[in-house]
Amino acid sequence: MYQGKLVRLRAFDNSDLMYALSMNNDYNVMRTASSAILYPTTVEDQARFIANQTSYSSGDYQFAIERLDNGCFIGQCGVMQINWKNRRAELGIMLTKEAAGKGFGTEAVSLLCKFAFDEMNLHKLKACVFSFNTPAIRCYEKCGFVHEGVLKDEVYREGQYHDACVMAKIKTEA
Repeated sequence: MYQGKLVRLRAFDNSDLMYALSMNNDYNVMRTASSAILYPTTVEDQARFIANQTSYSSGDYQFAIERLDNGCFIGQCGVMQINWKNRRAELGIMLTKEAAGKGFGTEAVSLLCKFAFDEMNLHKLKACVFSFNTPAIRCYEKCGFVHEGVLKDEVYREGQYHDACVMAKIKTEA
């Protein structure tokens, strides 16, 4: 539905189920995407998530990310924790390990920002990125996000605490 030169953001469909499940059960993907306890996702849980991503649902706006050159599912991204009064929300993105580092994430975040600013009329977008996730920090910087602060010892991962970088982009600065 929202398309760039490399990727398309589209609705999830049933063909995404096993690809999304594999991504959500990949420790190396999830270690950078979630502060929760990393625990396997079941087929049923993933199917329920996909089934709940409809144009009739309210709350989060989640997209499947698809490569334009071959139509393959390579990740997901979304606008979450929307605060309509203050016109702000949080962005999140996850890519399969095969898609990482090839520009797909940067384009997906740019398209997601365009959707959030132009379609949803939001004013501010923020992302909370673990300090060890330098590729994501670079991605958000390329998309015009600036560092707003650091949350000290925000996530416990692999036996130690890590900071989280709070980054944001304001529509008037876009």
